[in-house]
Amino acid sequence: MGSSKRQFKAMLRKNWLLKTRHPFVTSAEILLPTIVMLLLIAVRTRVDTTIHPAHSNIDKDTVVEVGKGNSPSFPEVLKLLLAEGDFLAFAPDTDETNNMIDILSLKFPELRLVTKIFKDDIELETYITSAHYGVCSEVRNCSNPKIKGAVVFHEQGPHLFDYSIRLNHTWAFAGFPNVKSIMDTNGPYINDLEMGINTIPTMQYSFSGFLTLQQVVDSFIIFASQQNNDLPLSHSNLSSALRFELPWTLFSPSVIRMVPFPTREYTDDEFQSIVKSVMGLLYLLGFLFPISRLISYSVFEKEQKIREGLYMMGLKDEIFHLSWFITYALQFALCSGIITACTMGSLFKYSDKTLVFTYFFLFGLSAIMLSFMISTFFTRAKTAVAVGTLTFLGAFFPYYTVNDESVSMVLKVVASLLSPTAFALGSINFADYERAHVGLRWSNIWRASSGVSFFVCLLMMLLDSILYCALGLYLDKVLPRENGVRYPWNFIFSKYFGRKKNNLQNRIPGFETDMFPADIEVNQGEPFDPVFESISLEMRQQELDGRCIQVRNLHKVYASRRGNCCAVNSLQLTLYENQILSLLGHNGAGKSTTISMLVGLLPPTSGDALILGNSIITNMDEIRKELGVCPQHDILFPELTVREHLEMFAVLKGVEEGSLKSTVVDMAEEVGLSDKINTLVRALSGGMKRKLSLGIALIGNSKVIILDEPTSGMDPYSMRLTWQLIKKIKKGRIILLTTHSMDEAEELGDRIGIMANGSLKCCGSSIFLKHHYGVGYTLTLVKTSPTVSVAAHIVHRHIPSATCVSEVGNEISFKLPLASLPCFENMFREIESCMKNSVDRSKISEIEDSDYPGIQSYGISVTTLEEVFLRVAGCNLDIEDKQEDIFVSPDTKSSLVCIGSNQKSSMQPKLLASCNDGAGVIITSVAKAFRLIVAAVWTLIGFISIQCCGCSIISRSMFWRHCKALFIKRARSACRDRKTVAFQFIIPAVFLLFGLLFLQLKPHPDQKSITLTTAYFNPLLSGKGGGGPIPFDLSVPIAKEVAQYIEGGWIQPLRNTSYKFPNPKEALADAIDAAGPTLGPTLLSMSEFLMSSFDQSYQSRYGSILMDGQHPDGSLGYTVLHNGTCQHAGPIYINVMHAAILRLATGNKNMTIQTRNHPLPPTKTQRIQRHDLDAFSAAIIVNIAFSFIPASFAVPIVKEREVKAKHQQLISGVSVLSYWLSTYVWDFISFLFPSTFAIILFYAFGLEQFIGIGRFLPTVLMLLEYGLAIASSTYCLTFFFTEHSMAQNVILMVHFFSGLILMVISFVMGLIPATASANSYLKNFFRLSPGFCFSDGLASLALLRQGMKDKSSHGVFEWNVTGASICYLGLESIFYFLVTLGLELMPVQKVMSFSIGEWWQNLKAFKQGAGSSSTEPLLKDSTGAISTDMEDDIDVQEERDRVISGLSDNTMLYLQNLRKVYPGDKHHGPKVAVQSLTFSVQAGECFGFLGTNGAGKTTTLSMLSGEETPTSGTAFIFGKDIVASPKAIRQHIGYCPQFDALFEYLTVKEHLELYARIKGVVDHRIDNVVTEKLVEFDLLKHSHKPSFTLSGGNKRKLSVAIAMIGDPPIVILDEPSTGMDPVAKRFMWDVISRLSTRSGKTAVILTTHSMNEAQALCTRIGIMVGGRLRCIGSPQHLKTRYGNHLELEVKPNEVSNVELENFCQIIQQWLFNVPTQPRSLLGDLEVCIGVSDSITPDTASASEISLSPEMVQRIAKFLGNEQRVSTLVPPLPEEDVRFDDQLSEQLFRDGGIPLPIFAEWWLTKEKFSALDSFIQSSFPGATFKSCNGLSIKYQLPFGEGGLSLADAFGHLERNRNRLGIAEYSISQSTLETIFNHFAANS
Repeated sequence: MGSSKRQFKAMLRKNWLLKTRHPFVTSAEILLPTIVMLLLIAVRTRVDTTIHPAHSNIDKDTVVEVGKGNSPSFPEVLKLLLAEGDFLAFAPDTDETNNMIDILSLKFPELRLVTKIFKDDIELETYITSAHYGVCSEVRNCSNPKIKGAVVFHEQGPHLFDYSIRLNHTWAFAGFPNVKSIMDTNGPYINDLEMGINTIPTMQYSFSGFLTLQQVVDSFIIFASQQNNDLPLSHSNLSSALRFELPWTLFSPSVIRMVPFPTREYTDDEFQSIVKSVMGLLYLLGFLFPISRLISYSVFEKEQKIREGLYMMGLKDEIFHLSWFITYALQFALCSGIITACTMGSLFKYSDKTLVFTYFFLFGLSAIMLSFMISTFFTRAKTAVAVGTLTFLGAFFPYYTVNDESVSMVLKVVASLLSPTAFALGSINFADYERAHVGLRWSNIWRASSGVSFFVCLLMMLLDSILYCALGLYLDKVLPRENGVRYPWNFIFSKYFGRKKNNLQNRIPGFETDMFPADIEVNQGEPFDPVFESISLEMRQQELDGRCIQVRNLHKVYASRRGNCCAVNSLQLTLYENQILSLLGHNGAGKSTTISMLVGLLPPTSGDALILGNSIITNMDEIRKELGVCPQHDILFPELTVREHLEMFAVLKGVEEGSLKSTVVDMAEEVGLSDKINTLVRALSGGMKRKLSLGIALIGNSKVIILDEPTSGMDPYSMRLTWQLIKKIKKGRIILLTTHSMDEAEELGDRIGIMANGSLKCCGSSIFLKHHYGVGYTLTLVKTSPTVSVAAHIVHRHIPSATCVSEVGNEISFKLPLASLPCFENMFREIESCMKNSVDRSKISEIEDSDYPGIQSYGISVTTLEEVFLRVAGCNLDIEDKQEDIFVSPDTKSSLVCIGSNQKSSMQPKLLASCNDGAGVIITSVAKAFRLIVAAVWTLIGFISIQCCGCSIISRSMFWRHCKALFIKRARSACRDRKTVAFQFIIPAVFLLFGLLFLQLKPHPDQKSITLTTAYFNPLLSGKGGGGPIPFDLSVPIAKEVAQYIEGGWIQPLRNTSYKFPNPKEALADAIDAAGPTLGPTLLSMSEFLMSSFDQSYQSRYGSILMDGQHPDGSLGYTVLHNGTCQHAGPIYINVMHAAILRLATGNKNMTIQTRNHPLPPTKTQRIQRHDLDAFSAAIIVNIAFSFIPASFAVPIVKEREVKAKHQQLISGVSVLSYWLSTYVWDFISFLFPSTFAIILFYAFGLEQFIGIGRFLPTVLMLLEYGLAIASSTYCLTFFFTEHSMAQNVILMVHFFSGLILMVISFVMGLIPATASANSYLKNFFRLSPGFCFSDGLASLALLRQGMKDKSSHGVFEWNVTGASICYLGLESIFYFLVTLGLELMPVQKVMSFSIGEWWQNLKAFKQGAGSSSTEPLLKDSTGAISTDMEDDIDVQEERDRVISGLSDNTMLYLQNLRKVYPGDKHHGPKVAVQSLTFSVQAGECFGFLGTNGAGKTTTLSMLSGEETPTSGTAFIFGKDIVASPKAIRQHIGYCPQFDALFEYLTVKEHLELYARIKGVVDHRIDNVVTEKLVEFDLLKHSHKPSFTLSGGNKRKLSVAIAMIGDPPIVILDEPSTGMDPVAKRFMWDVISRLSTRSGKTAVILTTHSMNEAQALCTRIGIMVGGRLRCIGSPQHLKTRYGNHLELEVKPNEVSNVELENFCQIIQQWLFNVPTQPRSLLGDLEVCIGVSDSITPDTASASEISLSPEMVQRIAKFLGNEQRVSTLVPPLPEEDVRFDDQLSEQLFRDGGIPLPIFAEWWLTKEKFSALDSFIQSSFPGATFKSCNGLSIKYQLPFGEGGLSLADAFGHLERNRNRLGIAEYSISQSTLETIFNHFAANS
């Protein structure tokens, strides 16, 4: 393996290439977040920023005097209360309170009438929040009056007077406060970031009457305290208080003014404050796409087994993860950089740019880790992206619960464990600091704003990244997965214990079987004991040297729900160097599990395997250096080239940097891809991909190669080439090959092993197995017609004991016992004479040919490997069927063999396997309920249709029947598809439920109590903290006295200053105007002093005081200048002054007044307002939840197109309208469920904004119309996708963005005055999106009462409320559906690929073509036809003449100059796929259509079935033109496509019922027809299984059954038997032959790669090469014409031990008896033997003698054939490596060969040469084909005047014993040889 550093570089390069090959997607990933920013910037530029110069803020509007103007006086307050019938409350009910009321009533008589005293605070709150509060307030003496305000005392003296003023707080939107009521005390106490002047708190304090009450209560306290400093204020001394009659006015603060501080110059930015609340969400949405791609990449590599493949090749786990992390970290860094650059001048103008970058980058890192963690739960990219993106979005929602300032920091930190929440919280700080023109910097990130600390957000994002990473890595190891090692949950702890013990147990040979638990199911009582061929000495030697793979007692047990299950059972197997072992077995025999254990993907339960001496348990890393794997599924990246793949895997395998280039080029050449080295893998054919996989396995000089079905999906010619390649690379390597092809196993396997039920049943060479299991010869005859019985008569007459093995089509096979050998020759003579007669007869009369009872051809062979396989493994066939009975999900694959064995139970969804049982139950129950409802709906529709008189006609019409059939299909699929159920019901429902729950949980706390104190100012001051400088004008004597008693700050005397405001005259005039000629200038000078002394002290100043002189009546007056950054500064400094005055008045420094602002709890009606905003949030949540539903509409549609099921339905006769209409109706009905649920939730959560009186109708209308519009708009989008997973994600995003984001943007624009008009214009375009209409309508309803939406009045159906949405949605649902139909009839690909002009010309040409006569070829094509005629084969030319002249009577189908050209691109010219194809097919004929991959077969069939349109030429079916009337011909065709076009959730029976309905089978016959087909195809026992649980073979059976249902006259079968095992294949042949040739009514067109299939089934065969027909005729005609030889394969007897010993004896004798032997040679010999003194011929054992190259040559000379060893002794001639490579290599490597091995080799050569000379002399003209060391192949001349089969057979049989022939087989040249001849010449 490559060093970690090089591996890491290779993986980074791979990721880089994957990214750059998708430039648009990658750009979108990087730029989408930026685009969201740019949108914000665009809005930002529209919002004006105004520059405010420095201002004194002293003017009429800002100067507030308590009791005047805005601030009502106490008598006014009382009058107002009286007028409205409201009350002022006091508490607690004590003497002091009553006393106070009595005294105040003297001055304010109305007070008695409006006072209500409560026992305490709690009683007051209980009353206000109660339901009967204020119910009858209009009656004066009402017992439940409304309370306007309250004064609650906590302390009533003697030294401390502590009270709360409680007023009503009316809740309003953030940013839109109600100035008439007291403020929200949960807001910030101090906001140092506040710019400019905020008059709202002052207005709230004055309007609400707070200041008035504060003045009255404080005046009373000062008054009462003066009366008697010693006595407490009590009821008893009321009279004495009145008696003292000290003036009420003495020291009473009668005049109180409030003026704001001056402001410095600043720029106001309202944008940040408005956008603050949605900022987090908008940033996040920008990141959704890159996140979905990241999850997709992570899971895609797992799903496609790419990751496991890379691990097999030696990649380390940590490098894989690190490479993706670095890739995305760089991408997010780039993205963060771009965002920083874009926003530095606008959104984040004042913040530190590195901090902005860090913020986005840290979020990027946490997002990578979160995605990685999410991806560990999934094995399917489609599901992962959908659920993962949703989870990511869901992780943001706690933000809405914790973004309130009142939520504690601990909760915020906990919520920030979800990084999207932490990210969104950080956006609040940005908005605050940017608005204040301070910006976030590294120095101030720890300072909280709006209750959030930016430092904590950053820290949490970093912490989240680490946490997610650790969790992800842990879950990746622990969660169940399809392949690879799964660790136990506690592996971290058990890592350091238990390991040694395990290894020990695994290493003890023979110990494991006893340890095997008793409860494991192992199939006992096999019918066979394992059979193994003995091995040669050379192989024994390899075992001793450790140059082989030794598998010892390998066990693999899976735990399943039904107990343990054994997949591999005590496997014993050895693989040798220079050999290929072919491992055969049914699906589920344990082959793949064995391979997985050998490559280290699965750990064995017990046992071990040694690969080149290394154990798979302990030394896997060492093994992987020598290991190359070609897995069953190509683990290739479609975006990389051949070179890039080879380079990457070469680095992983440790190829040195210097030799990398040459290694890659050599390997590409070796596997035959040198011309494609720079081609992208997606452009390679299937066969080429397999070659590349093979190259990847071989690169890096791997010694051990594992090939898992290396030639699956190749045509015979490519397959042969691959076989040659595999043979070529065998030298010096150990190769394990698994395959389903018996030919391949026989061709390649030096030894063949057959596995069944997890254990090896037999192992040996092909001929050994045939000999062991064979029962004689197989005679195959091809009859002239299926009904002929003459063949059977002849065979049984000669050999009565012959048994008929199979009779398929025209082919019949007999098993002939060995004992009857002597009768063979005579029998063959008779068969040959019979053939002669039939040929003569056919010459006389063409017509009688089919009826004449003759034999076309025959062949004889010794038992084939296929029969051996059927005998060994066939007895286990029933197991596969039993296994299929379990309901397995399409995602799981099982390779287990016990009954009911599943590694993963299907019923588990792929999320958390352990904790999802509950979820499973919910989904299942939902699905059940769902089915019931569907059934009910369907019955109702049926009932109505029967009742309505006219409906009976409709129901009988084809259109209605199609709609009904398709509707049932959709309903059944949807009910069973859990993902759809989840997507359509569970996810939206859960999302809605949790979203609305979060809204309920969101704190709407009662207002907290605020103590008006300076203690919170300047918290960093030393000592007790708080306070700060108080600028004080000491020019008045009383001011100096009061100043001495001031607490809560220190005095900063007012000084004169030279500072002047801009426009000083104007400032002075304003001041005088506002405060009068005396006070005005003084106020201005204080403001100027505040401006000039701004930087004098470190502490902030929050208030300053100017005192008037003491008034004549002893009362005082003063002005408070207060700082706008503290909203409570005014009342605080009033309180500071009053406390000082109290101390001055009483002369007691210990006395103080403490005032609190504690708003009353909200009343019921006030809570309603809150509710409206919650309803707005609910509208957003509904929209997000509903964006998932259209994604589920898209999946089945795109999937049907992807697997060609849609095309299958259209071919079967479904019209486009019925297809879409049924889909539309079903989707709408299914949409009703989530809609109903939403309405139920609205009721449950009491959202009367949507379902209140008069609002239910618009809500329901919008929901229903949204369902229709969103479905039809989704259909339009589906045309742009070819993969359903991609469609699901993109459509989800599109609806999400077009709905929610546009609505939020429009909402924000509507609020900002500058953009309001643009918004109302843009809305007309936005409304083209159904999602926008829906969300906008709901939002308008929610905010209707608040008057927040533009131009809306209170009419629910007004245009700007729901009117527009309802109209638009209604029109869109119709319009988009029509667009869908339009797109269907004019496909998008064509729209894209043609320019309009081209399209127009094609249309004209098409019209002319359609109008021209049917027999006359199009002008454009006739010249092409002539030019091809020149090269046409004579048979092809005859066929063309016959068709064009119209002589082909009884023709069901004929093609006429059919041509298809695919347009080229800039690199390649146009590709002619099919060229001038002309042939006909008659009734009762089975036409075989053969050709290499890419020859044009499938394209031709696609044109016939209407999937493709011909470029020119046409075809006629029953005389109807396929171009002109495609609909008319479809009812005549049954089509079985190359890949199964099945619906995964429909059962076998339902498939057949669906197509029976579509094909027009009448209702009462459907059951019979379906049952008939189920029986015919042997699918009855599978009839109730969903199609995805079927094996590959059964799926093909179902596809063929679908093609044949309704008995169409023409059946097109595209490779019907691919992927079937031999038994199923034979069965399928039988069915097809019954259909075509026996019934004689149906014409079948069949394409296949299996030549045996073509020979068995087809009456005529055409071979296509390069789009043209090269030959046509019956199989026998082709054989006689092109195949003029017999194939002979002979295997000599093996060298017996006796022969070997005798021969070794002769050589030993010679060696020791040669007197002339040179000393050196004997010395060599002695050294080899190692006992130089006592060597005698008797003492030296043969195996101890090693022969050097010179000795080998001498011995050859002695034996008289020096020529024979020339291939052995170096230098080696490169070209001849026929069967000597093993020995020559050993001789070269070890310098010698053990004598017995040499002897065995020599004797084998003798036998082969004897055979060779016999065959060359007996059969002149015989040519040697190949030899694999075991058997030898020849071609013998045959045909006119040549050899007959009987002659050849008789001659060989007579000489068999003399020559020592173990086995032989003779057969006529096969179709395969003819096919390969054409393919090779193409």
